Amino acid sequence: MKTTKITWQAGDELHEGTTELSAWHGFKAYGNVGFLTQEDLSIADSMQQWFIDNERRIYALVCDYVKQNYQELLEESEFLDVFDEDSETYPTRVGEVNEADMRAGDIFKLMQLSAFVLHQPSKNALGMIFECAWDEEHGFGIVIQGDEVISQGFEQVVYRSL
Repeated sequence: MKTTKITWQAGDELHEGTTELSAWHGFKAYGNVGFLTQEDLSIADSMQQWFIDNERRIYALVCDYVKQNYQELLEESEFLDVFDEDSETYPTRVGEVNEADMRAGDIFKLMQLSAFVLHQPSKNALGMIFECAWDEEHGFGIVIQGDEVISQGFEQVVYRSL
């Protein structure tokens, strides 16, 4: 990641960081990519540095995981049912999709990054929130710790304690 200025706004339980990033590697952003944390903002610089130092590994893990598990995610969502109603395309938050798009599983077309959830660098973990075509209501969340995905599901999964 190029050095990006994160402007933090302290909250009671969750601090929000805004950026001007409109994409991250192959993922378009849903709006601008945000950052969230429950950690003390006095360590914001070290959290950002940890992220910069690990982003290539994180990107590879996310891409590999979603590509390997996409068909299962799609089946669980029951999204393909919308095409049984003589609809050729369906509008989603990430753009219009058709059944062929959904079956092809091009994650860069079907997912847009909303935010990263940063943790204390010693936890070697982060969460990611995506808007996705197959579940507009709940989105998609993924939590990475070390070199593995430890949790995935609706976007709320990224807020779990590590």
